[in-house]
Amino acid sequence: MQEPLISVVIPCYNDGRYLPETLERLSKQTYSNFEIIIVNDGSTDAETLKILDQLASQGDGIQVLHKKNGRMSSARNHGAAAAKGEILVALDADDYFDPQFFKKGLEILTHNPNAAVVTSHLKMFGENTAVSKPRGGDQYNFLFSSECPACAMVRKSCWDAVGGYDEAMTLGYEDWEFYIRITQKGWTVAVIPEILFYYRQTQKSTHRNSTIPNREKIIQYIVEKHASWYLSCLVKLIADKQVLYTERRTAYATIFKLLADRLKGKYQ
Repeated sequence: MQEPLISVVIPCYNDGRYLPETLERLSKQTYSNFEIIIVNDGSTDAETLKILDQLASQGDGIQVLHKKNGRMSSARNHGAAAAKGEILVALDADDYFDPQFFKKGLEILTHNPNAAVVTSHLKMFGENTAVSKPRGGDQYNFLFSSECPACAMVRKSCWDAVGGYDEAMTLGYEDWEFYIRITQKGWTVAVIPEILFYYRQTQKSTHRNSTIPNREKIIQYIVEKHASWYLSCLVKLIADKQVLYTERRTAYATIFKLLADRLKGKYQ
């Protein structure tokens, strides 16, 4: 049986200095049937452009694509469109996976046809250090927060079925909204309960400089885009008395009322 090809899509915007380390770590994956697609998202940094030219000229299974700056959603979609693999792995230019991630992720996708995405526990490094344990799961786990990082393994058929990332989302949380659409179709996000992803924290991170300052605006966009889904899910959660993050069940009714009051007039 032929091993599936993995397409690793790496957006890069002025982060060329991290690429040699990222590629070196990729070479240590115990699963070797993968291609690498680096998407230059309109970089202006001379060092980055030089490194990208060098990588493009040396080959080694590395494809370098160039496009105008459109932020992460646009860059990931651009790389996915050029991918030959049936499995996509999104990876940012300054992050890396444990050598076992590809192998373990493929094992899950092989034995769990309902899983569209595979992630793992992750460790932050750099400016901040912490361990995060996303829950993954079904659509209900993604109602109030993203339970899967953007850097993850995704079936390309599922990626294509939802149309990839929303390119209008340039300030962050585009991965959260993407997984909402994935899980809305009944697919699940599987989590390997080991630290297999390492997430670099820097002063220039999108999350720090764009997402956090615009958190309310981004959440409003997500809720309005998926208004009917939010209301239907909340009705079911309240009716079934399912447990969420909250410690007090009275919060369910409060949350429902706030959203209903906010959305009824505009969306009914």
